Amino acid sequence: MRLPDFLIIGGAKSGTTTLYQYLCRHPQVYMSTPKEPDFFAIDAQYAQGIDWYSSLFNEAKPEQMCGEASTTYSRWQQHPQAAKRTAQALPNVKLIYIMRHPVDRAYSFYIHKYKEAKRHQKKSFDTFEQAIKYQSEFLDSSYYLEQINKFLQFFPRESFLFLLMEDLIQRPAETLETTLNFLNVDSQINLTQEGLIAANKAQDHPDWFVRKQLMSPFAKIPGVMQVKALLPKQMRDRFYQLFKQLRYQKWQAQQHLPPKMLPETRRFLLDQYYQPNQQLAEFLQRDLSHWNS
Repeated sequence: MRLPDFLIIGGAKSGTTTLYQYLCRHPQVYMSTPKEPDFFAIDAQYAQGIDWYSSLFNEAKPEQMCGEASTTYSRWQQHPQAAKRTAQALPNVKLIYIMRHPVDRAYSFYIHKYKEAKRHQKKSFDTFEQAIKYQSEFLDSSYYLEQINKFLQFFPRESFLFLLMEDLIQRPAETLETTLNFLNVDSQINLTQEGLIAANKAQDHPDWFVRKQLMSPFAKIPGVMQVKALLPKQMRDRFYQLFKQLRYQKWQAQQHLPPKMLPETRRFLLDQYYQPNQQLAEFLQRDLSHWNS
């Protein structure tokens, strides 16, 4: 029976997918498909049993480290049994907890849920303000130390690697080396890929969604993507802005775009997270003052 040697349990929209994608490319690491089995968090998944969970790692080679990345494990308010269940099944598992500016993460998670609902024609909150008023899940996961403490009830601190999404973006090679050393696999393998993290970060911005939808018809024209790759970024951006002026109003009337967060909402949330951020900074022994703006 193969079970995971490590779990990525960071907050949703904190870079867990990027880290998962990098680790999938390492020959000494086997990552589950799907990325997020949610086995220890969601009752219906847990009810399938440990044999089902183990089957997700059947194709791993004997020498590979196995892992998965379920962000539901660090939403204890919604899934209070996740940490205990994890400890019972995987008492020696390594835990990678990745974090992001708490307000940015919460809003990014809202964008993700909003677009997902529209794509499947399901009801969604019209604004971020409505979402955080009626569903605590959007904000809960950003109280990082509170989530971490639930796992510290069952695991020693040595079981954890704490990462920040900003490190993964700004210093990918260094951050990956730290991660690979934590997993005791070859850290000299280059897993970085130009533009991968930048693309993940860009998707959090509403304009990325607009640009992708407006320009998607061109991607279907033979040869266009090859020509695009040869053009300087400044020229591509200029073409997009001109095309957007011509098409945006007509296109916008046909689309459901995630609305922006109100400035007063951001100020309110910065105040809400100020003290928890201070406590987390002390716990990590790291300056997080840039999270206060």
